[in-house]
This record gives sequence, C-alpha cells and structure tokens, in this order.
Amino acid sequence: MGLKLKYEKPVTTARPDDRGRITLGSSLTKDVSRYDVFVDEMTGEVLLKPFREVPAQEAWFYKNDQAQKLVAEGIVAAKDSKLKKINLKKSSWIDDVEDDQ
Repeated sequence: MGLKLKYEKPVTTARPDDRGRITLGSSLTKDVSRYDVFVDEMTGEVLLKPFREVPAQEAWFYKNDQAQKLVAEGIVAAKDSKLKKINLKKSSWIDDVEDDQ
C-alpha cells in the first residue's frame, strides 16, 4: 500500500490502553463520525480516513448535480454582489429562478 503522508513529523503520540484502544483527542475527532482504517501489511503503518455523516434529509443534495450547480452559482453571485430578490410567498418562485437559466 505504501502510505504517503503529508507530514513526516507526528502530530501526536499515543499509547494503547489495556484493551488496545488509542484515544486521538478532540482536535483530531472534531466533526468526525467515523474513520476507515487502512493498515500497510508490510510496515504495519496505519492510516485513518475521517468521514462526516450527512443527515438523511440532506443526502438528496449530494446526489443531485443540478442542485449542487445552482448552489455553487448562488455562492459566486453572492460573492460578486449579484443577488436577485425573490418573493418567497409566491408559490412558484422556483419557476422564476429556473426561467432565468
């Protein structure tokens, strides 16, 4: 596997407890819900790949390329101060946004 590390110097050191567990500390686990663990069979080096879980009601966004494109365009427009006022009370406001495309 040959791990390629960005830093040659350790971020921290840790010793396993009597049950073989290693605590990473809050700075390495903040906003992380799980890690995939990879072990190099030749050297025994361990790589932890952190993951953040997405709430089920938000998962659709990551599967919808069009929604991601619109959000990215909105962020660029906001940065460029090119904002458009819309009436949120109007039931078909989304149609106006789509018509502008």
